[in-house]
Amino acid sequence: AAVSRSGLSRRGARTRLQAARLHGHPQTRSPLVNWYCYEANVPLEMRDPRPSPHPFGQVPHLSDDGGVEVFESGAILLYLADKYGGLDSPEKRAKYTKWVMWANSTLEEICFGPGMSGTKVSAPGKTMDTLEGMLAKSEWLVDGEFSIADVAVASYLNYIPIFFGQVDLRHRPNVAAYMKRC
Repeated sequence: AAVSRSGLSRRGARTRLQAARLHGHPQTRSPLVNWYCYEANVPLEMRDPRPSPHPFGQVPHLSDDGGVEVFESGAILLYLADKYGGLDSPEKRAKYTKWVMWANSTLEEICFGPGMSGTKVSAPGKTMDTLEGMLAKSEWLVDGEFSIADVAVASYLNYIPIFFGQVDLRHRPNVAAYMKRC
């Protein structure tokens, strides 16, 4: 699930089949799927958001070889990392899955607040203090390499300026630097 970044050679996808088809839209969580596919060199074909095969008609929704249908951005990321990124054991998968799930649950509320009421990312708190400390020790979340974990976490963090404008991150310099790196 480690993917290339500048200075590193981009490795090809492990499995070369027909491109997965993503029903998505730039104003949804679809761009983080596009981002991962770009970084991991995963073939991806974009499809119109409507009609979406998602059971609730939403996007993103991914269709892949053999009738595979996946919805929800985190589930799509994990599926793609399993198929193309070498998450071929429960131990490898666990390193990344916990970050994707954390981003889609805990971090989402910190970034946006209940009902998009406002970000708490710069406010004092154990969760963000812990993330700040972790990013002081390593540029990336898993094994010192940019990965699917960074796509999941940084996508939420980098949505903050889009939704809430300038946020004062002077007390979170490592989080701010991480956001820029990603």
